Amino acid sequence: METNTSYDPSFAREVFENVDSGEEIKMCMQCGMCAASCPLREHMDYPPRQIFSMIRAGKRDMVLNANSIMMCTSCYTCQVRCPRGIPVIDVMHGLAHYAISKGILTRKDTAVFGREFWQQIYKTGRIDEKDLSRRYFFADGIITGIKKSLQMARMGIIMLLHGRMKILPEKKIKGIKSLRSMLDKAMQTGKGGSEV
Repeated sequence: METNTSYDPSFAREVFENVDSGEEIKMCMQCGMCAASCPLREHMDYPPRQIFSMIRAGKRDMVLNANSIMMCTSCYTCQVRCPRGIPVIDVMHGLAHYAISKGILTRKDTAVFGREFWQQIYKTGRIDEKDLSRRYFFADGIITGIKKSLQMARMGIIMLLHGRMKILPEKKIKGIKSLRSMLDKAMQTGKGGSEV
């Protein structure tokens, strides 16, 4: 890791202007409560407080390529325990969304799954497990798709037997136009998920 942490305001301004709740990192006092609280801290390359420090130091590439910003599971433990009440989850998700919008995919599988999930919600208002799996598995090509499908075949059969996956395609929900209108408005305000 780079040790030079001199202040460079350009990337911080970029985050404040383009990332949901980005300005909230100004309140971080580097106590480390978020890092200590996170159940995934051992898998992150940088804990949230370090991400915030790196933003202030202008480490744009390091921040936007960090796996940490794609790992947040929204458990809210960090946010509940933050003595300053910083919406850590919003910032981390905002950074992930911003990185994806810039074409940076540190965890490509997560980004692909999220995109396919939101496209299905937008299209029908619900998730079709078999179609979502198919699109996700085959996103990297036919050979990879076949391998992933075979690896998950047993789970697919169990889901089918327990009624968790239907054979026929899912139908659109009633009021799909209203849902799409809400999702479009959310995307316009910058609060939405992946682009649909």
